[in-house]
Amino acid sequence: MECQLCQHSARHEQYLCRRCETTLRDNLSDIPTLQQEAKGFLVPSRTGSGSRNSERSLGFNVSAMDYSTAVETLPILHKYEAWIRRARNLTPPALLKAEPTIEAEVAATAQFHLSHLDWTLKQDWVGDFARDVKVIHSKGLSVTKAFIETTRRIPCPTDGCENRVAIDIENILADVFCLKCKGSWTLYRLLQLAMANPDKRFWLDLEAICLWLNITKREAMKVIDAHDIPKKNGLYDLSAMVKVRNQVASF
Repeated sequence: MECQLCQHSARHEQYLCRRCETTLRDNLSDIPTLQQEAKGFLVPSRTGSGSRNSERSLGFNVSAMDYSTAVETLPILHKYEAWIRRARNLTPPALLKAEPTIEAEVAATAQFHLSHLDWTLKQDWVGDFARDVKVIHSKGLSVTKAFIETTRRIPCPTDGCENRVAIDIENILADVFCLKCKGSWTLYRLLQLAMANPDKRFWLDLEAICLWLNITKREAMKVIDAHDIPKKNGLYDLSAMVKVRNQVASF
């Protein structure tokens, strides 16, 4: 069975692979903390010139206000919680004692989902759930300034082309283009060609390598430490990681 999110092989009787399951667990665990931290960003920040930045503002940061009050978070998580409670014959939401604060409510529903995640992973709607949770998590990271999007680039595999090609490691089937030589490949094919070229070495961050190899960060670090994987400016040699994977039966 394929993972509903990344098309890697899903775990037995589940609809997500191990990496996507780990990401879902981590995102659910982070949401209560992000929701509380959002309160510290209610006042819009300023740009380097001293002017207000592009955050939605009415004298305060509307995005931070929305996230801190969980106006989107709670309805989404409560919807899936109601599905789980109904399917598993648990206490209906209407009969539950209300939590005293929004923070407690967010923490309670996140913990509920973590407690029942092993069951949820076996439901055919878990992909939609994971995507919704990722959206909530990403908004929280954005509001709390914890998320800085970086473009990943690798050398173009075309002989004689010195350009670097931007990639989205999470979308393995997406088309990738080189603006210089006009080459076009799927990301999967591009990485295969790049790694097959002995004259070019390229570097990726740890998260991207984990996504490509479908392993956890802990597993990746064990390989890096054990096999002295080359490192440059916080990035690692993907080709070296792939060679180790091919030499070792499992991490």
